[in-house]
Amino acid sequence: MRLQPVYATDPNLVDAPLTEAPNQWAPQQGIHLYHFPLSLDSQKVRQGLEELGVQWQSHPILLSAHQQFSPSYVRINSRCVVPTLVIDGKVTTDTINILDLLGARFSNANQSFETSAEEKELVNYWVDKAAGLFIEALTYGHIDGVKKPFPLGNASDSGRSHQDKVDLLSGLIETYKKDLTLKAAYEKKRAVIEATKEAMVAPGQMSAIVDATRVELADLAHQLAAGQFNHGGWLASDAFSLADVQWGAVLYRLQWVRLQPLLWEEGSIISAYAEKLFAKASFQTGVVQWSRVGRKVVLPTIRYKLLKSLGLKRDA
Repeated sequence: MRLQPVYATDPNLVDAPLTEAPNQWAPQQGIHLYHFPLSLDSQKVRQGLEELGVQWQSHPILLSAHQQFSPSYVRINSRCVVPTLVIDGKVTTDTINILDLLGARFSNANQSFETSAEEKELVNYWVDKAAGLFIEALTYGHIDGVKKPFPLGNASDSGRSHQDKVDLLSGLIETYKKDLTLKAAYEKKRAVIEATKEAMVAPGQMSAIVDATRVELADLAHQLAAGQFNHGGWLASDAFSLADVQWGAVLYRLQWVRLQPLLWEEGSIISAYAEKLFAKASFQTGVVQWSRVGRKVVLPTIRYKLLKSLGLKRDA
């Protein structure tokens, strides 16, 4: 059984991901992306934009500084998550929705993401498979024998980073109790984070999540061996598709959090697929380069917060 992210199993906790009319709080002209350099879903959308050759304006939202909870951003995306795409004032959230919109709007000019009707069904299947992985738990949850990279190792033992967000949101709910829109958004987000934290810290849950992920990657290896990849193509078709965008970011994240040895063997067909994905120019620009920027921006913030929590002063 595939384990789903908490927010995907309880639709009552989230708002509709699309707006038909322009959002008065969003930029009214041009293509704008609100994103975080190290965010998995932001990586997917940035690669999609690069692959399609779309010119876009960057609006970094620093999750490490909790900017996703700022009132100005919540009025654009009440789910308090990234990425958010704005085209001429109209807001689209949720990564699959964003990539589908970009593919439908810009593929004809660039020929990227063009697939037959038969291939589209398989592409969608593998997009959903990637989106169904509980990546948040795999990123932040404690896994025996795995030493997560800084700063994840400091937050993975007991869901501390999630509890910090719950505490922050509780304060925001009180601060904005007279603003019903913001209050409702913060309450929904707090419920999502609390549920995610409980799923991560429940006894045996992380082992179950790792086991479920291993099953999904075994399915991925089977598809790669039986499908077009073994004949010079990609995961779901001869051409690079949205399924490859999804899985490239996923495999990159699993490697970064040092889970690759638990999930697939070095030199396997998954390793070959990952190498091919990571070599794409759009991946290098949309994922790798932004990840380097993100580490330069995020790590000082994390170190400051850590020193502050310990009652220590930073060096002048």
